[in-house]
Amino acid sequence: MILVRRAFSAFAAVAIAAAMAGCTDDVPVAYSEKASGDVLRIQVGGEGYRDVLEHVTKNHLAGDLKLELVDAAPDANAQVADGKSDLAFYQTQPAFLGNQQADDHSTLSIVSKVDVAPYALYSSKWKDLKPTQDWLNSNLLADKITGTSLPHGAEVAVPETKAGFARSLYLLQTVDLVKLDRPFGGLSVADLSVSDANVLDSQRHLAIRGIDFTEYAEDIYHNYDAVILDPTTASSIGLVPATDALAIEPGPGNPYSRVLVAPARLAGDARVSALAHALEGKETAQYLNTTYRGKFISAQVPFEP
Repeated sequence: MILVRRAFSAFAAVAIAAAMAGCTDDVPVAYSEKASGDVLRIQVGGEGYRDVLEHVTKNHLAGDLKLELVDAAPDANAQVADGKSDLAFYQTQPAFLGNQQADDHSTLSIVSKVDVAPYALYSSKWKDLKPTQDWLNSNLLADKITGTSLPHGAEVAVPETKAGFARSLYLLQTVDLVKLDRPFGGLSVADLSVSDANVLDSQRHLAIRGIDFTEYAEDIYHNYDAVILDPTTASSIGLVPATDALAIEPGPGNPYSRVLVAPARLAGDARVSALAHALEGKETAQYLNTTYRGKFISAQVPFEP
């Protein structure tokens, strides 16, 4: 059984529907070990975007490739489509697909799924997710706790937003705490908006509460048996995914990967191919692990704390 109480954000369903109204295949690239030529101008986002690109160029992971990094403008995709910039690296896959449909940027495509800002499961009360027969809040018999694993009947607070709630359910499924009617990784509107209606089984009989973490994240963390947080919220209360999380959303196959976007005119360009190869490689994955400790993880290489 699964108990769910939550309030959805009014704009969430509309945002996801817009995001998934259009889709595109990745531009085929033939990877090159080295690249040379003119500088590539990239519209780049904030934390975890710019420094990854700087790491690639500083360590020559894409050969002698030269990049000009400019802060992503509100019309960054349009600038790439119009030839004012060469690439864009500032958005998640659903955000790009939504922007592509809304602004008719049909000449733009994803050339690399680089990394993920993963949601993670934390607890101030329980140490692990090992199988247990312990119960809380059963209303049938007294609580029976003999260990330190997350018990049956535990209350889990998750983000109340449509995307946050869906990602939380998928995370719980990856660690066998719930079973959904679909696997993780789909990009359809239905896939990205799963809810309690998609839960086939709650193996640990969790009571899932959709909550707004904006102001009281730390209090919620201490008052619930477990919480699922995005990495920014977790960091704001001193939690480090690599050392504090009981489970972390996977990188490979994650539909919320942050993506490098290129125009059709650069399809097969050796410089873009080399950059994509470097961003998806083990060296970049290790850089993310060492630098961010689970706040950002590779979308291609499994995370190893």
